Amino acid sequence: MSMTTMKLQPIARRLRKKFENVMTDHNSPDRFQWDWWHLPGRYTHLRTPAEKFFPPDLHAELVSHLRQFGRKELGCADISPLWLSCYVEGCEQRLHADRPHGPWAFVLSLSPEKIQFRGGETIMIRPEILSLWNQGVPRGHAFEETEILSRVSSKSGRLLVFDPRIPHGVSRVTGTSDPLLGRLVIHGWFSQPRPFVDGPIALNAIENSLTAFDQTLEALTVEATGTIAFRIFISAKGKTNKIDTLASSMISADPKNVKAEIRMIKKMVDAHFLNWKFPKSKSPSVLTLPLSIER
Repeated sequence: MSMTTMKLQPIARRLRKKFENVMTDHNSPDRFQWDWWHLPGRYTHLRTPAEKFFPPDLHAELVSHLRQFGRKELGCADISPLWLSCYVEGCEQRLHADRPHGPWAFVLSLSPEKIQFRGGETIMIRPEILSLWNQGVPRGHAFEETEILSRVSSKSGRLLVFDPRIPHGVSRVTGTSDPLLGRLVIHGWFSQPRPFVDGPIALNAIENSLTAFDQTLEALTVEATGTIAFRIFISAKGKTNKIDTLASSMISADPKNVKAEIRMIKKMVDAHFLNWKFPKSKSPSVLTLPLSIER
C-alpha cells in the first residue's frame, strides 16, 4: 500500500470545484447522471463514469496524470475507465477483492478539505492475518478490529494505491445526507504492466537483456505472488549504475518469508542488469521493469 498527496492535489482541487459547481446548480443536467448502486450486503453508494461527469479536457488531463504516475512508479502502461463515487448517510462497500482488473487499485479522494462525516475510510485486511494460524494465537490474546483491519481516511487530494487482491471496502458513512459534504472519490485500477525506457536507448535495444533475464526468472522458486517493479539507471556508457525497488505487492501465506523472497528477486535483478552491457548513448536512460510473479 502506498499513498501520495502532493502531485495530484492541483487537479484534485479543480475536479472538486467542478463537482461543487454542478451540485450547487439545481438546474444543471449534469446532476442527473448519478446511479444509486445498491447491491444488498455488498455495495451502497452513488456512482457515475468520470468521463460522463467531467469536461473532456479535464478528464483527459486527469487520465494523463494517472498514466504518468502508473508508468513511473508502478511500471503500468494504462488505467481502467474511471468511476466517480459519492458516499452519504448509510453508504458503504463491504469487504471484497478485485482480481481481474489490474495489479494495482487506486482511490483519489475529492472529499471536502474539512471532513464532517463519520466513517468513509478505505478498509483493508492486514496482511499479517494471512499467517495468523501458521504462527499460532498467543494464549490469552484477544484480537480487536484494529489488529484485523487497517483504515485510511478520505483525505482531500490523497491518492491511495493498494493491492486489489487484499479484501478491502469502505466503512459505512454517517453524519450527512448532503453530497457536498459526503465522501467523494475517483477510483480504478492501474493495468498492463510492461517495461518502459525513459532516455535515448530504444526499448528494442534492450530486448536481448530482457529476454535473457526472463529465462533466469523462469528458474525462480518462491511462495510469494504479486507484482514488483524496479527502476534501473543506465549510464551513457551502457553500464547500470543503480537499481531501486519501486513498489511491491508480493504476498504469501507466510509473510515472514516475503521479505527474504523479495531480497532474492532483487539479487537476481542486480546480478543480471549490473553485469549487462547496454549500447552506448548520448545521455543516461532509466528502465522501469515490472515483474509479475505467479505460481
